[in-house]
Amino acid sequence: MSVPVHEPEAPVGFVRALRLAELEDGLPQGVVIDGGERVCLVRRGEAVWAVHDSCPHRGFALGGGDIVGDEAGAPIIECPWHGARFSCASGAVLHGPCTDAIATYPVRVLDGVVFVGARRPPEEAA
Repeated sequence: MSVPVHEPEAPVGFVRALRLAELEDGLPQGVVIDGGERVCLVRRGEAVWAVHDSCPHRGFALGGGDIVGDEAGAPIIECPWHGARFSCASGAVLHGPCTDAIATYPVRVLDGVVFVGARRPPEEAA
């Protein structure tokens, strides 16, 4: 007999992405949230960041990239195609060839479930 798992309600303006246990620490993971939007999640311990899962340079999925460092306490994600680097906190470009920042998303983790809020355009991400 299986016991139902309690899922917390999504905060207003947020949608469920996945369970925190499904997100490997330090390994970017692309997910599709309600509405079909592709989001790349990055976990470090209990903290999670979310960025748009598409490099503006050529559209390659950042979920296939690597975490290559830290910038102001947040992971730096590197696009696997041409090596562009972005801050997971602000979406800012830290290394080319890309010149355009990426959108970020607010994240909340409640009772072991990751929720993602509305997309913030790069100019609002900082």
